[in-house]
Amino acid sequence: MQGRKPKAVLVPFGYPGYPDSYLERFTEESVEALKGLGIELRRSAIVKVRSDAAEAVKALKEEDFDFLIVLILSWLEAPNVIDVVDGFPDVPILLWSHTMFKENGEWMTLGPMPGAGVIRQTFEELGLNFKFVYGMPDEEKVRREIGLLARAASVVYRLRHSTVGLLGYASMGMYTACFDHLPLREKLGVEVQHMDQYVAVKRIEEMEDEQVERLVKEAKEIWEIGQGVTDRDLIISLKMYRALKDLVEEFGWSALQIKCQYELSKHYKSVPCIPLSMLGNEVPSSCEGDILLIVTQLMLHYLMGGIASYGDIHTVEEDRILVGACGYAPFGLCDGRPKVDKTEVLYEGVANCSLYKEGRVTLARLGYRRDRSLKMHIVTGEAKKPRPFREVGCLPYPSMEVVLDGKGDNVAQNLASQHYAIAYGDFREELLELCNLLSIAPKIT
Repeated sequence: MQGRKPKAVLVPFGYPGYPDSYLERFTEESVEALKGLGIELRRSAIVKVRSDAAEAVKALKEEDFDFLIVLILSWLEAPNVIDVVDGFPDVPILLWSHTMFKENGEWMTLGPMPGAGVIRQTFEELGLNFKFVYGMPDEEKVRREIGLLARAASVVYRLRHSTVGLLGYASMGMYTACFDHLPLREKLGVEVQHMDQYVAVKRIEEMEDEQVERLVKEAKEIWEIGQGVTDRDLIISLKMYRALKDLVEEFGWSALQIKCQYELSKHYKSVPCIPLSMLGNEVPSSCEGDILLIVTQLMLHYLMGGIASYGDIHTVEEDRILVGACGYAPFGLCDGRPKVDKTEVLYEGVANCSLYKEGRVTLARLGYRRDRSLKMHIVTGEAKKPRPFREVGCLPYPSMEVVLDGKGDNVAQNLASQHYAIAYGDFREELLELCNLLSIAPKIT
C-alpha cells in the first residue's frame, strides 16, 4: 500500500426547496477541491429525502474507503444524515458544511450552517468519530483542514491492515516495552505476530555463505568498516539481514521488532544492529521488543511515506536533547557513508557507528495511561551533529542533538520511555489529527 492515496466517499445533503442548479454546482466544486487534495473519491447522488438516504447507503456498501464525507449543502432534515452514517459506525467522518456565497454582489445562503448546527451536536451526542469543517471549496483553510483529516484517516485505515512481526519480547525488564495485545488490536487495529528469535537463528544457520557473497562485496565497497570487523562477522550479520528480510516478505509484515538482549547479543554473539539498519530503509524496524515504539514508527512512516527511525534519549538540557540508539540507525538517514565496527562490551557483534543527517525532526512515543488508554508524547526540533560522546566502553552511537522548539524540562517531565520514534519533518498537526481519530491523548512539548 506504499504511495496509497487517501480514499473517501462523499455524500452531499440538500433540501427539496432549493434549486438543483445550486446544489449540483456546489457539489461539483467540492468534488474538484477534494480531488485536488489527492483524495481518491467516490460520490453518491444528493440526498434530499429519506428514500435518497437508503440509495446512498446501498452504494456506499459497495465501496472500500478510509473516511466518509458528509457534505451539507443547505438546510436539511437530520434523520436523512443519521440514516446514512448509522451504517458505518467505525468509519471516521468529515462533517463539512458550506457557508454563505456571493453572487452578483449580494451575499446569499442555502442555510447549510443552521443544518450543520443540528448535525454537529447530534454527532457529538451519538459519540461518532468526526471532524467538523466549515467553509466553501475555494477557501484555503478548508482545504488545509480536510487535507489533514484525509492523511490521518488514511493512516487509520492502513494501521487496521498492518501486522508487526515480533521476534522475542520486551528486553531487560522494560515495562514500557510491554503491550496489551487485544486492546492494541481493538484501539489501533494493528496485529502482532509473535515468534521466537530462534526462527531467525535457524534460518541463518541453514543459509550458505554463498547466498550473501554479493551483499558482503557491496558492504566492503560502500561502508567504512572498522579494523576489528572480520569477514566472518560480515557474513553472519548479512545472513541475519537476509533471514529477517525473508521473514518480513514471507509473512507480509508491515514492520519488524526484535529482542536483542541477551539471546542475540550475548548467547548468539551477533547483534541485529546492522541487519536492522539495512532493513530500516525498507520497513520500520527496531529492537528490544518494544511494540509501542514500533507502532509509533509505523504511524510516522505512513504519515510521511518515508523512513522512520528511533533513538534513546540520553540527556536533556535546557534547549536540547541528545538522542541515539546503541548501534542502530537506518543507513538511509545517516550522514555520508555508513560506518560500522565491532563491539564486545555490553553486547557483541557488528554495530552501526554513523551519525544522523541534520534537519527538521519529529520525535514521538505512544504510552499507556493508568487506565490503560493510550497517550502520545510529541517533540519537535532541529537535528544537529552531536557532541562527541560514547557510553562507557562502547562504540560511538548513531545519534543527533535535537535543538528543541520547546523546553528541555517539559520533555523530561513527560518522558514516556527511553525509546522515541524519529521522523524527518514536522508532523505535529498530522499526529494531533491522528490522535483525535484514534482517541489517543496527545502531549506536545
